[in-house]
Amino acid sequence: MTLSLQIPTPLGDVCLEEDGSGFRSEMPPELCFQGLGFGGYSAAVAALAGFTRMPGRALRSMHAVFTAPAKPGRLEVAARVLSTGRSSGLCEVTLEQGGALVLTGLAWFVDPRMMNGPAGTATQPISYDGCDSVPWVTELAPFLKGLNVRAVDYPLTYDDFHDGQARVAMWAVPDAPAGADPRIAEISGRLTDIMFFDAFLLDAGMRTESPQTRMISLDLSVIWSAGHEAPAPTLLEADGRIDHKLATMQGTLRGTTGPARASATSQCRVFRAQRESLDS
Repeated sequence: MTLSLQIPTPLGDVCLEEDGSGFRSEMPPELCFQGLGFGGYSAAVAALAGFTRMPGRALRSMHAVFTAPAKPGRLEVAARVLSTGRSSGLCEVTLEQGGALVLTGLAWFVDPRMMNGPAGTATQPISYDGCDSVPWVTELAPFLKGLNVRAVDYPLTYDDFHDGQARVAMWAVPDAPAGADPRIAEISGRLTDIMFFDAFLLDAGMRTESPQTRMISLDLSVIWSAGHEAPAPTLLEADGRIDHKLATMQGTLRGTTGPARASATSQCRVFRAQRESLDS
């Protein structure tokens, strides 16, 4: 029987189908920006492939390295178990497109009893009520509309975006997949976290640059400190640092109660306009 997975998330389904000894997936055209595939989706596919090799385990960490930009079309996915024991296991996952490697990743999976529960330690509830929505984000990247972004410390218009602040803070208020069984809801939450981080960590660096600057993500590393959680209102807080032609971003995710449930880092290559680059 061929394994076929279609995990609903606020940004669309993450799909994976068994193909011989590996898997295949697709980079949907609607998840591409300026002809290049959304790295968060590639990383989510890699995490899902590792998940298939570790039944009953919780995704503890995911480190994805983007070796080349993906494009719309077929992805060849391979997942290999590198280490496994009674309480944890490590998977290596690769994604290829047209014979070229586009992502390599390592994912740790653990016995869920080793982690905190989804809510973590109770703290004073925080709310997204009163936070303004940010419509210009989905005007630029329509596939992000399912996150329903609301600003805490995030420019409300594109014209105000490059204001020199090396940080961002925003809520994502997604629609949870309806009717999903608990196991599907849990991995959906993890995949949503990966895509939320990848979509907005970079902005903590971009906000300090001119509109002509481009940044390309080199990697994304996520570690969860709590058990699985279905997609739910989530606060992202991130800071950025520019090191000449490289940028480093780090951030956390938390829900409306409890401490941070995940942390992430990302490295980016900075490409400035030629005249600006010569002056820097």
